[in-house]
Amino acid sequence: MKKKILFGALVLAVAVITAPMFAAFEAHVINVTAKIENALKVNTDDIDFGTVFPQEHLDRPLEIALSASFQEEERVDDVRYIIRQKPKCGITSDGGETLVGPTATGHVSVDPSGNAVIDCGAEPRQLATGEAWGVLPSLCEYISKEADTDVVNDTGMPSFHEPWSVEGDEIVWNDSTGYLSKLGEDFVDNWIIDLAVPCFGGTCGQDWAAFVADINPNVNADDYEGNIEDEHKIFGCDLWVEVTEVSETPI
Repeated sequence: MKKKILFGALVLAVAVITAPMFAAFEAHVINVTAKIENALKVNTDDIDFGTVFPQEHLDRPLEIALSASFQEEERVDDVRYIIRQKPKCGITSDGGETLVGPTATGHVSVDPSGNAVIDCGAEPRQLATGEAWGVLPSLCEYISKEADTDVVNDTGMPSFHEPWSVEGDEIVWNDSTGYLSKLGEDFVDNWIIDLAVPCFGGTCGQDWAAFVADINPNVNADDYEGNIEDEHKIFGCDLWVEVTEVSETPI
């Protein structure tokens, strides 16, 4: 009886020791690949209005289209996207009147007091004498995003508007939305980026209020007079085009 017990214990010991050895004898490799393409084709060339004057009304085109890769892929059909206006940072000289260095998009957040703050991040390079790194005076309030007039699935935004607002501890963006669809044969959106140039406090013409009301009758013209200390400076705004949804082709 004792011999049988010892033999059984020995077999058990061997089984425990050798079990991990079998686990390493077999392996399988699954090859995972993907080709990542942009859904949209966007012209990212700078939109430079150059030197402008109060109450001028200027526009530039912005084409947003389905990319060639998206059009060739049968599995997907449509794209929803937004156009968002964000603050622009840059290196300037001459008291902000000359843009001399790299630029970046400012990050907007809410501080503990409930106020919006803009963070430009670290200086992109060492500053020379007379140079400064920081937020440019905002052009975002004065830029419209006018959608195609022949489609109803895009929402534009007139000049003289706030690009964002603070609600509690969050930034709520005032975006424009766009939609493109292969099945709907809507391959390209031709946006118009429209600049209504502000005047500066104390120097506005008598028809300033009428100028604003003609473009956006839902705002107070006094709220959009520029700060006199920003006269002659370089203004800026970054337009961000972001895809929010891609839908598959219905079966």
